[in-house]
Amino acid sequence: MKRMKAIALDLDGTLLTSDKKISQATKETIQVAKDLGIKIILCTGRPLKGILHYLEELELVDDTDFSITYNGGLIQENKSGNVHYQKTLSKEEVSHIYQETYSVGLPINMIDLDYAYETTYPAGVQSYYPQIMEILSFLKKNPDDFEDNHRFNKAVICTDQELLDQQAQQLPAEFFDSYTTVKSRPILLEVLPKGVSKGDALVRLADLLGISMDEMMACGDEENDLSMIEAAGFGVAMENAIDSLKEAADYITASNNHDGVAQAINYMIFESEY
Repeated sequence: MKRMKAIALDLDGTLLTSDKKISQATKETIQVAKDLGIKIILCTGRPLKGILHYLEELELVDDTDFSITYNGGLIQENKSGNVHYQKTLSKEEVSHIYQETYSVGLPINMIDLDYAYETTYPAGVQSYYPQIMEILSFLKKNPDDFEDNHRFNKAVICTDQELLDQQAQQLPAEFFDSYTTVKSRPILLEVLPKGVSKGDALVRLADLLGISMDEMMACGDEENDLSMIEAAGFGVAMENAIDSLKEAADYITASNNHDGVAQAINYMIFESEY
């Protein structure tokens, strides 16, 4: 197996256990990879401030450490937060997203670099996003409350899975043509600028680091990880991953609750099972 120079890791369902922890075995194995000079890149739908505690726990806060955030919408330096690449949504686009989702009874939250925003939700429907992203600061605002030049990083629909899956089918085809839409959790559909993906951002970051995609390993479990699994030289699906990810992967590792990331890294480095 070709020696990898970088490892891209999704968070929820991949690096993190179900209780949002990083296991000791996984931390120790990541340290082994770092000691061999392998770059560790967290790739997530969360903003940078939502993963800082994990970056610090893994000691990924050097000047040359990067993360891919907002599902590929940003490439940032971990230590400073400096942005090396960013693709955003306009106020007009977010207004359109809000109108379309509201009309089918789905709640959205808008997110920029500073805040997450709670819009006026459809009657009788609530967003779960403030509950699952307590680390973010939330303000109550609708798209029309912003200046025309305001930019947003993404919008999210976070609600009951059955309601989300059912009502998302009622959105017009034009909606899905205009934006990148991906599931990052069963209850969470992310609406991103067209063309944004973890895979696209990983290619951009590889170029920045002077690393070929053949020298990249990527691990994930959900729909939003598929593009980076396909782009990386060695794609890894967690045992708990969706079927389409497993079909695209070069290797299927153990689940996120059974040190799957540690197993995959061990296999990559030593070509042996964990």
